[in-house]
This record gives sequence, C-alpha cells and structure tokens, in this order.
Amino acid sequence: VLSTLSDDSFDRAIVPRPKEGGRDGDMSTSLCGLPYLKALLPKLRSRGEVHWYDFASDAELEGGLARTKASIRDAVQAEGMEVEFLHAGKAGSGTIAKRQYRVCVDFRVVK
Repeated sequence: VLSTLSDDSFDRAIVPRPKEGGRDGDMSTSLCGLPYLKALLPKLRSRGEVHWYDFASDAELEGGLARTKASIRDAVQAEGMEVEFLHAGKAGSGTIAKRQYRVCVDFRVVK
C-alpha cells in the first residue's frame, strides 16, 4: 500500500511496528520494523510526526527506550533526514507479558 501513496503526503502517522517472528523483541537481532519505517519516511511532510508503537522489556523502558530510539534515529538519518524525539514511554498501564510492555515513541522528522 505504501508504494501507491505520494511522497510528502502526510503530517502524522500512527505506526504499530510489524512483528517479525519468534525472536522478535528487544534482545533479538530482528530488523525491528526498520524496512517498513524507511518506506514510510518519504511519505511524511517535513516536520511530520510519527507515533511508533513497539514492545520493550522493563529494562529497556527504565533506560529511556534507548535501543528503540537508536533504531529510529539510524533509519531516519539513513534517509537524509533529522529526527526530534518528542516523547517515549509506556502505552497503556499493564504489561503484555511478564516484564514486557507496549511502548510508544513519538518523533518528528525534518527533511
């Protein structure tokens, strides 16, 4: 579907990171949805905002979601854009599994 949309079309995107298999998590070697994020970035206007939903362990959450932010930063910069992080934290009040949380990282891209 993304390939059918025009570039610079959206001010905001709400994006649940795609699941990538059995070792999908913050200790895995999965791609963390980055190919999907890279395909999405050109569709955003400059200063467009993304609400990136992911899963993280309690340890990553306590560390400010550094792994998730680094993955996003790397993907955005690889596309020649800058990133401004607006918020990062739990999305909801409960856990999805023992010591695992749904999280949201809100960020803005500047082209």
